[in-house]
Amino acid sequence: MQENSHIRFDISSNISNTKISEKLRSLLKVGIWKYNFQTQEVIFDTSLLNVLGYTTEMLKAQQVDDILKLIYPRDKKKFDFLKPPFSEDFSGKKSFEFRILHQNRNWIWAENNCEIVSYTTDKKPEWLVGFIQEITETKNKELLLIKYENLLNKTNEVASIGTWEVDLVDMKITWSEVTRNIHEVKAGYTPNIETAINFYKEGSHRDKIAVLFNKCISEGTQFDDEFVIITQNNKEKWVRSIGIPVFEKGNCVKVYGVFQDIDEKTKTLKKLADTEEKFRKTFDFAGNGMALVGMDTTWLRVNQSLCNMLGYTKEELLNLKYPDFTHPEDLENDTILLKEALKGNLDDYEIEKRFLHKNGKVVWTILTVSIVRDDQGDPIHFVSQMNDISNIKKAEKKVKDLLEITKDQNDRLLNFAHIVSHNLRSHSGNLEMLLDLMEVDTPDVAANELFPLLKEAVGQLDETVQNLNEVAVLNTKTELNLVNLNLNNFVNKAITSIRSLVLDHSVDIENTVDEAIKVSAIPAYLDSIILNFLTNAIKYQSADRFPVIKVSAARNENYVVLSIEDNGLGIDLQAHGKKLFGMYKTFHQHKDSRGLGLFITKNQIEAMGGKVDVVSQVNEGTTFNIYLQYEKN
Repeated sequence: MQENSHIRFDISSNISNTKISEKLRSLLKVGIWKYNFQTQEVIFDTSLLNVLGYTTEMLKAQQVDDILKLIYPRDKKKFDFLKPPFSEDFSGKKSFEFRILHQNRNWIWAENNCEIVSYTTDKKPEWLVGFIQEITETKNKELLLIKYENLLNKTNEVASIGTWEVDLVDMKITWSEVTRNIHEVKAGYTPNIETAINFYKEGSHRDKIAVLFNKCISEGTQFDDEFVIITQNNKEKWVRSIGIPVFEKGNCVKVYGVFQDIDEKTKTLKKLADTEEKFRKTFDFAGNGMALVGMDTTWLRVNQSLCNMLGYTKEELLNLKYPDFTHPEDLENDTILLKEALKGNLDDYEIEKRFLHKNGKVVWTILTVSIVRDDQGDPIHFVSQMNDISNIKKAEKKVKDLLEITKDQNDRLLNFAHIVSHNLRSHSGNLEMLLDLMEVDTPDVAANELFPLLKEAVGQLDETVQNLNEVAVLNTKTELNLVNLNLNNFVNKAITSIRSLVLDHSVDIENTVDEAIKVSAIPAYLDSIILNFLTNAIKYQSADRFPVIKVSAARNENYVVLSIEDNGLGIDLQAHGKKLFGMYKTFHQHKDSRGLGLFITKNQIEAMGGKVDVVSQVNEGTTFNIYLQYEKN
């Protein structure tokens, strides 16, 4: 470009300057310009300056490159044909849209049309004439429309809304891309009437679309309905189809509409409906009372079980509030819990609560209340469930009364035990002492044949009293001081204490109790228990074999099990099992068997929180399993 190139404004040079022309150009927002390729002069008329908002003073003596600075950066390449080297594909005409900076500093859209009108003698371009028209408003509308169409297409794609059209003249069907995607067919797929209908599930859905489509054609009735289709991939899918007929001269020539994938929504709604139906049935037919309670404690909905429980009709209950039939003494506690739930401190709670029946009687219930909140966490209503426990409460009262009676009877038995252990024993002792004195002081009386019988009877009475005293002391001892004891040490201690008895009967006692095992027990009781079972095993040994007693211990989930096994006479459990630990029960003909040892031993074990069982075979032996508590930490 030459350094002396400049812009010259020449309104009169080959440009019509009539008032009519100026007025038209002003109204049309059109301006004319010229460009000389040889001198690189740009000539604007006044109308073009008006379009751009400039005056001749503002653009005076500007270089062409400075003028190009007014062009939007991305549009500058469109003006490259003005500067050498000239493109060979330039045919002499140009038409394009571009943006240029208005004097108010806003970009405006303009349409440029220009053409070379003269050449030099050597056939090079000389003059180019063009006109520029502002199209900002039109362009903005066009861009807005494009944006809207893009948005609409995107919205339809996201919402799975496609379009379709049936041309009844050419019998041609057109589907949009979204419609094809819903049918899961390939891009470019074109159906015909038959194949389009066959996508609908055979039966009621296919029959329904056929009826609606025929009615649309024949009667001009639009349709909007939901159907199930079977896609190309053999997938069942819920869709919504809308059809609109187009008539010309009384004949339907076209039907068009929209096609929407509503599968997920429909299945969700159906699932929700099923869930609501299940809840309704559960609510209405539940065996326990159920209610929906509003935030103001009004009853929103109640089931028949609650009506039966409280004696009201549904209409009566729905006109009452929660406190209206709550027992006054239980109202405060329930109100406190409700407030805590509303504060968000509780999601649910369960209490025993009394309601008042319509006839005035008290109905005891287990009340469970759950709070239902919306998506924002705000409470909507309460769900209350009431189980009638009135009969249980009545049974509890009977049990309580029986316990009171039992306590009274136990107190009397305790008094009797004191009489047995003190007074009766004193009297039997006095009788025995008097007989001894009579035997010394009055020999004649002692010589009477009845005297020995009397003395024997008194001796038996004294023995019975002693036995009863042992049982009474055991059963009336209420405070048990359990301590941790080493089980192996107590077994060894018991074996040592009966050493002479063991030697006398040639008994082999094997103690395999782990030295680490400890139990929680009363020392005197544990001594007595082990001694009793060991002496019984020795006492009832078999004459047919060498006597062996095995003592072992093992831990299970709840107890330490001490096992004492012998190979003695054994016990017929089928005959004697139920009375084995009874008082005064004997199972072998030994002269010193009183039938009291096992009874007392069992009571001692149970008094320490344990139990005992037995395994035995006649002429093979017996094993007693004593269950003792673990050591306490």
